[in-house]
Amino acid sequence: MIPAARIAEVADGLEAHLCHVFGAEVVTKEDSALHRTIADGFDVAHMGRDKAAELASLISFDVPALGLPTGAQYLSDFGTTIASTVALPRAWRAPDRAATRLVVLPHEAGHVDHHRRGVDAGWWPNAVGHSVLYLCSVATDDAAEYLGHVEGDQYGTSESVSRWLGAKPRPIADVVDSLRRHYALRPAGAVVAEATLRSHYATIDDGGVPNVRSARVALAWLEANAPDLRGAVLS
Repeated sequence: MIPAARIAEVADGLEAHLCHVFGAEVVTKEDSALHRTIADGFDVAHMGRDKAAELASLISFDVPALGLPTGAQYLSDFGTTIASTVALPRAWRAPDRAATRLVVLPHEAGHVDHHRRGVDAGWWPNAVGHSVLYLCSVATDDAAEYLGHVEGDQYGTSESVSRWLGAKPRPIADVVDSLRRHYALRPAGAVVAEATLRSHYATIDDGGVPNVRSARVALAWLEANAPDLRGAVLS
């Protein structure tokens, strides 16, 4: 069994490497004024839903639950990338959560790569950030297809790192369902996400690495610096 301190050491090293390669910064989510404001917004949305449910009950109308986290859940349960900054919950710094960082950091670093490539190509200004496309994805099929593709790539990255660490395959249907719920992903985006994931899973099943930069960078570093963790962390 790999000691927690060793896994934490590797997670710290991988984080430093990904930040260097992708130009990312990792911050603690609960310490970020921006993310606290976003968390407040989620709570307001839930309060609005609860008030609507109260009124709807008077006419026997059922208001569906929001596919959104509460503010507390947003801060404590999710890694989030905006522009070049990756925000992780404070609890994930504990040694017993280091495996979570090993899986999530390559995924989020890939989103920094998406952002930087878009800025360099002149697709959007640095101040706006790649994340604005996620807001557009609920309104247009083109944006939903883009989101489905990039999240398919990044969940393919997560899957490749998880498998390298010893995890069993996560069903593709579970990933796509999560994208639908967390991003209100339109059907067009879900179709693209599923197709992208199927391609990456086939590559992983054949012993390869998905053709996604974040997956290749992360696994190359792990192979060179932490071969003792292969198959021994999430098994």
